[in-house]
Amino acid sequence: AKRKHYSMARVKYKKKFLKPTSFDPEGHWMVGIIWPMKGSKGNEYSVELTDEGFECDCMGFGFHGYCKHSKAVVAQVEGAMNYE
Repeated sequence: AKRKHYSMARVKYKKKFLKPTSFDPEGHWMVGIIWPMKGSKGNEYSVELTDEGFECDCMGFGFHGYCKHSKAVVAQVEGAMNYE
């Protein structure tokens, strides 16, 4: 039996975002802000708030749609917003 081979070029890549739970990111005044984050191995990553939610430029975020860097920023931002 022949095995089907799927080329990665054919797979549609859908960008992933981590949605905040306490506010709607669309049109929010913080959209466009980039939080620099340091990874566990000393790498620098950027977490940005977009109209769709938070995104990080690390590899893990690309695979899962979340990572410890983006979760840390979400917790920090939502914590500050709840403090107001």
